[in-house]
Amino acid sequence: MATAKIREAVELIQASPDGFTSQIPLPDDSTIEYVEAESGLQLAPDYRYLVQNAGNIVLRKELLYLRTNREGRSNLLSAIFAARQSGVPSDWLPICRDNADYYCLLPDGTVRLWSHDNMFEGRWTDLSDWVVDSFIHGN
Repeated sequence: MATAKIREAVELIQASPDGFTSQIPLPDDSTIEYVEAESGLQLAPDYRYLVQNAGNIVLRKELLYLRTNREGRSNLLSAIFAARQSGVPSDWLPICRDNADYYCLLPDGTVRLWSHDNMFEGRWTDLSDWVVDSFIHGN
């Protein structure tokens, strides 16, 4: 079950006047199950809630989209495999790409910026904090 904190963060996304809603549909449970099976990763309840309720809203950043294929530049499955080839640990879930860098949700619930050239650092205590600080405010 999603936390109250992520629900509040999603409400902020949905209320943002700067948001652009893409034409890519929000993922349903079967799409999430497909992504989990293909990636070998279990998607956390807060992340599921985020992508199922605001995963198609673009603000300062764009979340990776969940699809039942690997098409598109912002496709989560494609990003997972590209990130692993670049050196992102296999148990980190890329949630957003910024050029060749990835914001990743870690198994402990924290979010980290994985920088391909170690030029940038970023850590957030949880997904909600990353959504507000980075996704909404652009930090």
